[in-house]
Amino acid sequence: MIYAIFKSVFTTGGIAVFKYLSSRTLIAFVTAFFLSLIIGRPLINALYRHGFRSFERSYGEVNSQKKTGTPMMGGILIFITGIGSALLWCDLANPFIWALLASALWFAVFGAIDDYKKIKGKDADEGLSRIAKYAIQILFGVLLAVFVLQPDISPLPESVANSFQFPFFKGFLFSSTVLTFLWIVFIIVYSANAVNFADGMDGLTIVPSVFVFIVLGVFAYIVGNKIQAQHLLYEYIPGSGEIAVFCGAIVGAGIGFLWFNSHPAEVFMGDMGSLFLGGTMGTAAVLIRQEVVYIIAGAIFVIEITSTFVQENIGFKMHRRILYRAPLHHHYQHQGMAEAKIVTRFWIVSAIMAALALITIKFR
Repeated sequence: MIYAIFKSVFTTGGIAVFKYLSSRTLIAFVTAFFLSLIIGRPLINALYRHGFRSFERSYGEVNSQKKTGTPMMGGILIFITGIGSALLWCDLANPFIWALLASALWFAVFGAIDDYKKIKGKDADEGLSRIAKYAIQILFGVLLAVFVLQPDISPLPESVANSFQFPFFKGFLFSSTVLTFLWIVFIIVYSANAVNFADGMDGLTIVPSVFVFIVLGVFAYIVGNKIQAQHLLYEYIPGSGEIAVFCGAIVGAGIGFLWFNSHPAEVFMGDMGSLFLGGTMGTAAVLIRQEVVYIIAGAIFVIEITSTFVQENIGFKMHRRILYRAPLHHHYQHQGMAEAKIVTRFWIVSAIMAALALITIKFR
């Protein structure tokens, strides 16, 4: 929106700096952050007044009673400020941005429905069924795969769209439309669920999400810049650099949310926030074809969903608990570790894995 004004009116002078990707990425970050500070408190108060509050978990979650009454559905704050900033500073004529906006809206809406049903029923089992959630995620994954792989509508070069890339290797490992289709659907389903499972402690999910969006933003800038892509031996994807501006907006919104979500949390993101974050970061990774880099950067999410899978599908079938609780953060909490220490250590691991993901830029 604002980008279009600068592009069409201000073409020379110092004001022209607002047209550049790097400048708009930083401005989108700052805009989203300060928007969060401005509307955060009124929004949290509104959620509380209208009864969108957490309830004591029936399965006896540790500290659940202590947190009862905290406003939920705080993901709306990340959505409003992040997407609002993106609309202001992204090039809205860019098809990559429209794909990300579609992803954000899709997952935020269904996440909000899930939260609403849980809150009104005061029961974690009253939300959308597991089958409904998987159907929603798979459907979007299919739509995204068609968008990426259909030559008539895809913004990606055909040689990039149906090829699999792996860090530390130059070029492509293999090309296959069918395998790429299935891989894209898997990434979307994995991403939405992994981030959702990680949401369970104050600040636990938002900081790793911020690290992931920073990494994806850096890679989007590289593959969207012809000179940088050639220099670093990446396939150039015209227009994908605009994804960096979107990522900058979400990073600003995420840090703004952390202002209120840090321990002790004044608001919880709920499924609206976790599904929105997971869906959009998975979509961004697919659009720049850096899904493996995303998995490395988001290793905490891999650990969380894997611990849940192992507990439910292996431990229970063996009639024994492999962990005291799942996901993993609840296992440590059950052992008596302080919540703040668990969260901080997960943040440290996230930072290290994000750094490792960035290191792969040079090691090819």
